Amino acid sequence: MWSRSIRSAAVQAKRQGIRSMATKQSSLNGKGAFDGLYKVFMKSTPVYVTTVLIAALVAEGVYGSATNYIWEANNRGRLYHHIDWSKFAQEEEEEEEEEEEQEEEEEEEVMEDAHVDDEEYDE
Repeated sequence: MWSRSIRSAAVQAKRQGIRSMATKQSSLNGKGAFDGLYKVFMKSTPVYVTTVLIAALVAEGVYGSATNYIWEANNRGRLYHHIDWSKFAQEEEEEEEEEEEQEEEEEEEVMEDAHVDDEEYDE
């Protein structure tokens, strides 16, 4: 008895068009907005996987460059590659050269003194 009443209700609803109203209008009107994208990027599993991998690489590149820009902007002048090392290098080189010259002069004096001492003993 219940099955007969359910069937009759379904037949009556079909006649009245109630079932067609429950279906989305977009599927009745034809292709959807993303139909072209679906056909290009998701037509097969290898194409879909390749699309996902390429999209991940592009997203990583954009995200990485954005975070690097933010980091550089917030730490401007404090990072190693922002320092002007030429200011420090010239001073250090001059000091090192002066120290080396002094050491060489001292060594020469010691050698001369030693040479003079040797000559005195030889006589």
